[in-house]
Amino acid sequence: MVTKKEIAEYLGISRTSVSLVLNNSPGHNISIETSKKILQAAKDLGYRDIEFSPKLCYVLYDRDANDPRYMADLHTIESAASQYNYGLIFMNITPDGESLNKLQKIIENQEIDGFVISGDVDGKLLNIFQQSNVPYILYGKPLYEIEKNCNHIANDDRKLAYDAVSNLLDMGHTRIALFMGSLDYLIHQRTLEGYLEAHKNKGVEVDKSLIQISNDENGFEICKRARMLRLHYSAAFCANTVIQFGALQYLQSTGIAVPADISLVGSGFSELVKLSIPPLTTYYVSNTEKERIVSLLIEQINNKTSNEPISVYITDFECFEGGTIAPYKSVDHQKGAVADQS
Repeated sequence: MVTKKEIAEYLGISRTSVSLVLNNSPGHNISIETSKKILQAAKDLGYRDIEFSPKLCYVLYDRDANDPRYMADLHTIESAASQYNYGLIFMNITPDGESLNKLQKIIENQEIDGFVISGDVDGKLLNIFQQSNVPYILYGKPLYEIEKNCNHIANDDRKLAYDAVSNLLDMGHTRIALFMGSLDYLIHQRTLEGYLEAHKNKGVEVDKSLIQISNDENGFEICKRARMLRLHYSAAFCANTVIQFGALQYLQSTGIAVPADISLVGSGFSELVKLSIPPLTTYYVSNTEKERIVSLLIEQINNKTSNEPISVYITDFECFEGGTIAPYKSVDHQKGAVADQS
């Protein structure tokens, strides 16, 4: 049977675009012309129509629909859903009333058996799902401390940061920067905790000036700021691959060699990891672990009488070696990071 990936390769477009069109995802922004090409190719290649298959829905909330971090999750969840003979619909929802009303109508129509929700989830979105009694599971953490009675499966971001920073310390790095997003988000609060705990357990004092925050999660700007402040560091842990990729671009643009001069390690596994030159070194959750999201949701669908909230934390991470970290070298390790700005 032909797959969406094969249709995407046949047309030379992204698999995400093919998925959005074939799943008839509400509110997608694929052009009419491209949609027609996808539908025609699906017909020509013998793609099996899933119109009458049971469906799950992946809801990305208050995040860009093309964010590479979430698109990687979407593909994994879609593959897992197909193993249970479910199709997957994608919805990009924003906090405004019109968008939330659209989601509410989709839920009320009872055409979707269950929902996976992700992104910058807040109480407003969770209330919709909790009041509707529809099966759902949140992958990740809400923006704030509203996890009670919320079905969720989340990474232990504290432990991931701890593991990554401990590895850098074991490689001889003692001046490790932390590049992350707003501390209003739980994920970055937990990341900071892991970063600090790793230093404490190794007996290495933290230079708090090396903790650099960008509300826009812009690694390029973080690195630019660090250089202007003349911060000395031989390695940096980046809270996600978007920050890490941006940091790499800035360092390379200023003649700083990665990892010879500065090492970079990140969190997560998006398409940026392998597109980068060199490939990004990162700690991530395996697809097998992510597929548990779907299995837990299917359990909810098949056992609707259970009122026990689902709470699962993933604590086992894998490391993609990539090519952006190396043991500490004392010779000129701060090249560029402390260069004269004149």
